[in-house]
Amino acid sequence: MHVNFCWLKVFLISLLLTIIIVAIITFKPSKTTSSQLNLYGVETPILNKEAERIKKQGYEKISYELNKMVQTLQKNNMPIELSYDIEKAIIKKYDFYAVYHKVTVDNKDYIFKNAKDCDDFIKNIKKYSNKEYEITFVRLMVYKETPKEEINKIIASKKAAYEKALAEAEAKKKAEEAARKKAQAEAAQKKKNNKTKSKTKTLPSSSYQQYAYNLVINTYGWSEYDFQCLVKLWNRESGWNPNAHNKKSGAHGIPQALPAKKMASEGSDYYTNGYTQIRWGLKYIKNRYGSPSAAWAHSQAHHWY
Repeated sequence: MHVNFCWLKVFLISLLLTIIIVAIITFKPSKTTSSQLNLYGVETPILNKEAERIKKQGYEKISYELNKMVQTLQKNNMPIELSYDIEKAIIKKYDFYAVYHKVTVDNKDYIFKNAKDCDDFIKNIKKYSNKEYEITFVRLMVYKETPKEEINKIIASKKAAYEKALAEAEAKKKAEEAARKKAQAEAAQKKKNNKTKSKTKTLPSSSYQQYAYNLVINTYGWSEYDFQCLVKLWNRESGWNPNAHNKKSGAHGIPQALPAKKMASEGSDYYTNGYTQIRWGLKYIKNRYGSPSAAWAHSQAHHWY
């Protein structure tokens, strides 16, 4: 019986030790301390440190949106898992925000992280454009500025359009100048042609005009121009028709003598003979106006002579 009791005692001690060891092995410390961790105190220095780093890269007015997020986590007792590196976890889980400079060109936004880059962009664009560009501010995630290649592309595009417009304007100017010179040359040639035409003899178109031409040039010593004026004058009066008669006034014949019997001084056949009428008409013009050109000028002004 004594042997069995000793054995039982050893067994109980062994069992107790086993329970203690198992309990130690399986025991896990409570995560209450993690859930009660003061996240604001842990994360704020990290956020500030990261904000300073980004500011040094040229991002002005960094937002502290992360602080608000952290406060929300605290309020809702939602700790970050400490199995990660705290700083990396924060940067990975949240994005910093920055205030950017924005310029819109041709309905497209170009984003810059600092004022100098934005000003340089506008200066380059305005070399090739008369438009005014406004700078506005937008809140975007960090590292959202427009890539340099896109900046260069729009500047190159504006330059190409500007140079094309200049070339077209120059071509238009040259074309207009050429057209102006051509018009001047044509006007000068037309004027020259008119002068040449005025010097050309007006040949008689009928026996009556041939008769009158001989008297104008050879008898009265008037000019070719006077004969031209005589042709126009009597074309208007009678159309060089010896039988032309104005029933209203009584004027008759090629020169439309009023009354017709005045022409009797040149011959009794004055009423029907065109040659008689021409002789009288030229004497009338010489005595009253001095020349056919003067008679034509009076007719132009008063519609009679």
